[in-house]
Amino acid sequence: MIYGFFPGCAYQTAAGYQESVQAVCEQLGVELKEIEDWNCCGATASFSRNQDQALLLAGRLFALAARSGFGEIITICNACYSTLKKAAKIFKDCGDLLKKVNQGLKAEGLQFEHPQPVRHLLEVIVRDRDKLNWPGGGHRLPDSIKVATYYGCQLTRPWQPIPQALRPELMEDLFSTVGLDTVDHSAKTLCCGASHAVAYADQCHVLVKRIVNEIRAKGGNLIATICPLCQFNLDQGQTGRSADRIPVAYFTQVLGLALGVNPDRLGLEKLLVPFKT
Repeated sequence: MIYGFFPGCAYQTAAGYQESVQAVCEQLGVELKEIEDWNCCGATASFSRNQDQALLLAGRLFALAARSGFGEIITICNACYSTLKKAAKIFKDCGDLLKKVNQGLKAEGLQFEHPQPVRHLLEVIVRDRDKLNWPGGGHRLPDSIKVATYYGCQLTRPWQPIPQALRPELMEDLFSTVGLDTVDHSAKTLCCGASHAVAYADQCHVLVKRIVNEIRAKGGNLIATICPLCQFNLDQGQTGRSADRIPVAYFTQVLGLALGVNPDRLGLEKLLVPFKT
């Protein structure tokens, strides 16, 4: 299966995300074809500063995807996902803004008639399950591993069609497919502070502590997440603790281990809180 892929700015520098995405996609027969000449989506902050410029950034990505013939855009970052989803809704609801953006794209010879559907890679793996090459048998992680899923707050914003938005279960569905149990907890969609962790570290440390403490209290000893910034905040937010730290891995790293991918291919050594396999 070939998908148009928008990696976003944090993909290559994230702690093993690129390595594990590539390894898992290879295992499942998913080909992510990168959108040529892609640009930053502006993240969610761009809309609060200048909506016209934010829409132009997002519109260029839709136009580049259209030029390459991609019927949808796949991303791996909550901020990218949320930004493109928001822009797509605006373009659908307001034809004048779509025309304005296309006017701005004329200088590059780009245009698009309508935004393509935007999906997170997690959605692709879960919802296109029957089209993928799942290996037979599977490989269980040790029974001592209790996975706690963490989605962050942007995947389930109002313009996203995610079922059970307050308590999503996409990762739970995925992990159950490969024989992994997950622990139930109430912090799945709490905000980790996102980029505010740089400017407001003390305040965001409280947010991270609340999430990690809830997961620890419910018996989780491995956190699986789907966003580079969420992973970084929860991972580095525990560096001051000498004990009881919980590793924070990407869902693709956990899935890769469950599928029997060699741990050396999953970038696990890049996690700040070590995860011993």
